[in-house]
Amino acid sequence: MIFAKKIVILQARFENSETMKLVFASNNAHKLEEVRKILSDIEVIGLREVGFVAEIDETGTTLEQNSHLKAQTIWDWLVSQNLSAQYDGVFADDTGLEIDALGGAPGVYSARWAGEPSNDANNRAKALRELNGITHREAHFRTVITWIGSDIDIQVEGLVYGTIATSEQGDGGFGYDALFIPQGFSETFATLPATVKNSISHRGRALEALKNTRMPIPKRIEIALKAAAKYAMGVQGPFIIMNTADNEVIEVKK
Repeated sequence: MIFAKKIVILQARFENSETMKLVFASNNAHKLEEVRKILSDIEVIGLREVGFVAEIDETGTTLEQNSHLKAQTIWDWLVSQNLSAQYDGVFADDTGLEIDALGGAPGVYSARWAGEPSNDANNRAKALRELNGITHREAHFRTVITWIGSDIDIQVEGLVYGTIATSEQGDGGFGYDALFIPQGFSETFATLPATVKNSISHRGRALEALKNTRMPIPKRIEIALKAAAKYAMGVQGPFIIMNTADNEVIEVKK
């Protein structure tokens, strides 16, 4: 019990001083900026910062598949480069705009709806053409985020409902933001202040769900705990790792 008490105290200190480090599997500078604002208490690392510059082929037919594919690709690459121990995992998002009158299109194909290469202005122009003369313009954004690490593989989702404007409004944001008017507002995402958009957006809600997920002890902290326990006890073991949030033993190794 004395040993367990020592380790719980050590873990509490690490939890208070360590910032979780997650790699965001995206080369989209706008997304990275938005995500960093929402996850302000987590160190979010961009792909270029870890040295990954290749494009990831999004071959999935659902948001869930593409989100998982991107996160898994980057995690496997970090492992192959012996970099995975530096981070608490990789997270990736895939987002689709689903327009009711168009049978849910563009959905998983939102980013490249108007063709290759991806072009936000062309995508918005196609949306307006497809909805020309249509009165019922209800739509929703859906974001699926996958978080993969050495001991975690989860998905969370965020949605926001609204309507598609008859013309572009505002120059903020990116993607379809200049067309999407969220429920309860008369302005598009591109017109709303970033703080307001982030508090109600599909991506913001998915990221909040990610933050509220019961997180395992980050691998870097677990390694440090074992080293600290060895030092504190002056022996090789046993090492007792505690989940202080739930006050339960989650791992015992000798």
